[in-house]
Amino acid sequence: MSSENSDKNEGGQKLGLFIFDCFMSVIYLVLSITFLFTSLWKNWPVPDGVKIGLGILFGLYGIFRVTMVTKRMIQRNR
Repeated sequence: MSSENSDKNEGGQKLGLFIFDCFMSVIYLVLSITFLFTSLWKNWPVPDGVKIGLGILFGLYGIFRVTMVTKRMIQRNR
């Protein structure tokens, strides 16, 4: 009985981590898009080069997170 409950708890933790990873990946990609393609940050007292650099970094990190989530899901389904 105890192992059945721990299996359910572990499954819930994995699902929660998967949802969190997906959510954070989307957040980083959206932040990247706002830095690169919108004027939301025009009043921010930072040079445009820094904004572009941050947009690229957030985009690359968001893509990295998406690939890691995808790899983890492929490994679990094997």
